[in-house]
Amino acid sequence: MKSIAIIPARGGSKRLPRKNLIELGGKPLVAHTIEAAIGSGKFSRIILSSDDDEILSIGDSYQEVTTEKRDAGLAGDKVKVIDLIKQIGARADVESEYDIISLLLPTCPFRTADDLVKGFNMLTEDDYSVVSMCPMNEPVQLVVGLDESTGVVNKEALLDPSPLVTGQTRSQDFQPYFRVNGGFYIAWLKKFNQSENFFQGKVKGCVMDAERSIDIDYEKDLEVARFLIEKGYINLT
Repeated sequence: MKSIAIIPARGGSKRLPRKNLIELGGKPLVAHTIEAAIGSGKFSRIILSSDDDEILSIGDSYQEVTTEKRDAGLAGDKVKVIDLIKQIGARADVESEYDIISLLLPTCPFRTADDLVKGFNMLTEDDYSVVSMCPMNEPVQLVVGLDESTGVVNKEALLDPSPLVTGQTRSQDFQPYFRVNGGFYIAWLKKFNQSENFFQGKVKGCVMDAERSIDIDYEKDLEVARFLIEKGYINLT
């Protein structure tokens, strides 16, 4: 089996400017994802896609990485990352050569090579994809809707009847829920090209802990990540 990994890293982030180049744990943010991909030993080809020459130069420093300058039409802040993956996955040089396609978001820097290996080992021929996830900290059973213009709560937003109505609010009794954390999406390439997303058919969730699932989009996320490193909750060695 041959697999290809795509790391999308634009240079024009608005919420946290130049975030893919920001230092975290002694290296640029995007480098953590590159090194996890290389360290996993699971990828026949690793593509770093960016519209930014400085980001591409980081990829060029790794001999295992292929860098690709992204077309302007796929580099805007309103472009969905899945559109880039669809475009690369459908290329003749990719479709004819690889069996598995993976998306690795650089905003999830604490995903490790071991996480990628675990995800790959979960993928079977009967599956469509394996996606990294983490437990949700707050019970979704207590979610309600709110009309902010009137302040009126919709108690049936998630469950009917809501535990808030029945009084069954012991968190120990709630079914756990998980959220996709952006660490990795792994799918069979042919299946992906047919459906053009990672959530069709039989999808498996590969669970990572909450600390390593931090998604860096804002300055406060970066501060939390640095705190976790400083206090030893995250070991980057």
